[in-house]
Amino acid sequence: MQRYLFIDRDGTLIVEPPDTQQIDSCERLRLLPRTLSVLRWAQQVGGYRLVMITNQDGLGSESFPEERFWMIQRLLMDIFSSEGITWYGIHIDRSREESPSFYRKPSPLLLLPYMESGIDKAHSFVIGDRYTDMRLAQRLGLSGIWITNPIHPQEHLPFAHIVKGWEEVQAILKRSVFSIQLHRETKETSVHLSLSLYGEGRVTVHTGIGFFDHMLTLLAFHAGWDLVLKAEGDLHVDVHHTVEDVAITLGQALYRLLKDKRGIHRYGQAASSLRWLPMDEALSVVAIDMSGRGLLTWRLPLAESLGGIAPSLWKHFFETLAREGAFTLHIQGYGEDAHHLIEAAFKGVGRALREALHRSEEANAVPSTKGAL
Repeated sequence: MQRYLFIDRDGTLIVEPPDTQQIDSCERLRLLPRTLSVLRWAQQVGGYRLVMITNQDGLGSESFPEERFWMIQRLLMDIFSSEGITWYGIHIDRSREESPSFYRKPSPLLLLPYMESGIDKAHSFVIGDRYTDMRLAQRLGLSGIWITNPIHPQEHLPFAHIVKGWEEVQAILKRSVFSIQLHRETKETSVHLSLSLYGEGRVTVHTGIGFFDHMLTLLAFHAGWDLVLKAEGDLHVDVHHTVEDVAITLGQALYRLLKDKRGIHRYGQAASSLRWLPMDEALSVVAIDMSGRGLLTWRLPLAESLGGIAPSLWKHFFETLAREGAFTLHIQGYGEDAHHLIEAAFKGVGRALREALHRSEEANAVPSTKGAL
């Protein structure tokens, strides 16, 4: 299944002059901020195919000569090409708003070949600055990304994200591309998980183990994830199976989302400028390498159970998470209160993962001399 971005031109890629709403000279050509870097990222990292679809009212008429349009279009394409950005398709409707053709947006007819060729509808978008672009998204069964343009009014639509510019577009694409839903079912547990690596820290966790829920919420929040996790297990027997299977499911989700590690930071500590994470009298240090090799080194002096979870099971949780996620994890610390110790560890792991999984906007290489992780 292929991901597509169906993108409007005037007001979305290039600034739309408020006087004529047409770019009729090279001197008036201005790209919206971050357009090039985000499109390059979407193509190279997000795996998107880019398709331009634009209404050009009366193109070819006396009031809008062909050459005036194509002079700007050729320059625009040269700019994209110089940045390594390629277009899978470009579609132009020449009809006027008062006498629209069958193909004029919001008609989806020009895009039907893409919809019939195996499109990933859950992760594809229409991006534009007009209501007609969002209506096109609705008719295609896709989500829309509506870039604010003071020339055109906006309204809230349930299938449209309203954004101020391309930086916010990229944030939506990141959440979409690097997200996953998993369900693990055994005779002992059932775990449902929805995870987005580059989210806003929106977390909902229900495992039936209150203290464990609290720790998972801390980890996901400090990692910057959006996480919804629900687990049902044989708690009448023990908490072990639930804790272990949550670790397995979460680790497998990370592994699948990180099959493509181009551009990630790879290494992470508790924070980029803070190696140690304090929690009152307790102190933990966490270091991570997204190496592809699952390993835990654990030096955390827990001497009592917390929330019905034995010290050895906390270690087993992180060991399982690192093994299934295929990353190296070091957790060390000291303190007097076991609650503070384990909380500092979970927060530290979240912060370290946030740093390790940070993706450069420019770099597109695997961070290894071997060329693979």
